[in-house]
Amino acid sequence: MRSASRVRSRGGFTLIELLVVIAIIAVLIALLLPAVQAAREAARRSQCINNLKQAGLAIANYESGNGCYPMGTMAIQERPNSTDCGARLVPIWLGLFPYMEQTLVFNAFNFSYPAGGSAAVLVVNSTSMATQVNSLICPSDLPNKALISGSGNYYAKSSYGAVTGNNDIFRWYYGCPTSYSQTYISPDGVFGYDRTYKVADVTDGTSNTLFMGETSSFKNDPDTVFQSWTRTAWFGSAAAGSSRLNGWATCVPAINASFLYGDAPSDSTYYDQWYLNAATSAVNLTFGQFGFRSMHPGGANFVFGDGSVHFLKSTIQTAGPVVNGNLSLGVYRKLATRSGGEVVSADSY
Repeated sequence: MRSASRVRSRGGFTLIELLVVIAIIAVLIALLLPAVQAAREAARRSQCINNLKQAGLAIANYESGNGCYPMGTMAIQERPNSTDCGARLVPIWLGLFPYMEQTLVFNAFNFSYPAGGSAAVLVVNSTSMATQVNSLICPSDLPNKALISGSGNYYAKSSYGAVTGNNDIFRWYYGCPTSYSQTYISPDGVFGYDRTYKVADVTDGTSNTLFMGETSSFKNDPDTVFQSWTRTAWFGSAAAGSSRLNGWATCVPAINASFLYGDAPSDSTYYDQWYLNAATSAVNLTFGQFGFRSMHPGGANFVFGDGSVHFLKSTIQTAGPVVNGNLSLGVYRKLATRSGGEVVSADSY
């Protein structure tokens, strides 16, 4: 009887012993979880880098086949059988898709119709514009909220955009051209409205010029249809008094700047060169919806003209010191220009 009693008394754990075991497990989980999360983020960043390398290779192949880089967007196009001109907003990605094994998406798009407009017009290209291309999505980006087919608008998700440079080529107060006799402001980067550039035009060197970067959604994004590959254009926003870019971005704001509620101010003195105004530099740096951003901690990935991909930190110098009353360019803005003649050291980013 004594022996049986002793066996039964050893069959369980005390409450203190259970609490100690639970505490040890909790500590182990707390120690392992950051390592697991870091490994997952490293894998996601690696996939993002591969996506941008594909985009960079597609741009290079496009240039090789056509003798120039693609337009940032085909904004104005002569209508078929007419001398009239109409807005098109055809995105840069359509030109690149044949070089990204997405020829079917390219072939499904009817270039006689625009990528923007009424529902009756947009439905013509719905097959193409509703197609989600996986290589255009960073795994760290927020889930796809961008496809709205019932309204006639098609915004298939994208995490990447073309680098226009620093000039404000977008906003309404410069006037919107309605014919070929009018022109948009030229970008100081490689991609803009209705313009193509050649390798020879990139006098800063392709290894010193940004071509594409990450333009992921914001956390708690006020808009549900950004970002997408289906249009490269300037848009309004659900946020009152705000506007934003889709499909491309400028390097005037700092990397990973938050959404600015209310637009950055215009400057009638500088027109396109808004980034030179020292008085509004603080606001321009925080104009996140016009800039590049990612869900990767501490910065964003960019592909340069030579096809190399670099992770640029959010702390990279964006605006330089004031010289003769104007802002000088920081390292980030220097990398955005195609022919600015700036000298940028590789160890500065």
